[in-house]
Amino acid sequence: MTSITIARAKSHFDELIGRAARGERIVIRRRDRAVAALISATELEHLEQLSHIARQSARALGQRAELLEQIEAGKLHPAMAAFGLWRDENELDDLAERIYANRKNQTARAEVRW
Repeated sequence: MTSITIARAKSHFDELIGRAARGERIVIRRRDRAVAALISATELEHLEQLSHIARQSARALGQRAELLEQIEAGKLHPAMAAFGLWRDENELDDLAERIYANRKNQTARAEVRW
């Protein structure tokens, strides 16, 4: 993946479009912070298809429509689509407590030396 400044992107835009069309990912920075990316139209289409499949899966698994709409609007991170899908699984109610109890009961692990 290539990372360039906005100034360089402006002066080499035609070249960058060609590189992106051939599959290269180009990150554009402003003051050392990534602000945009150039990708091929094919890759964008693929990402949009994956996003659509993820939304359909979350919806099929019973995710609330309001939460998915907030994700679509950019108000929530897409990872939130999984939030609450296991709310009716009684087996998971005390999972965190069991993990912490298990960690407390473990003996110290031997140090690994190379």
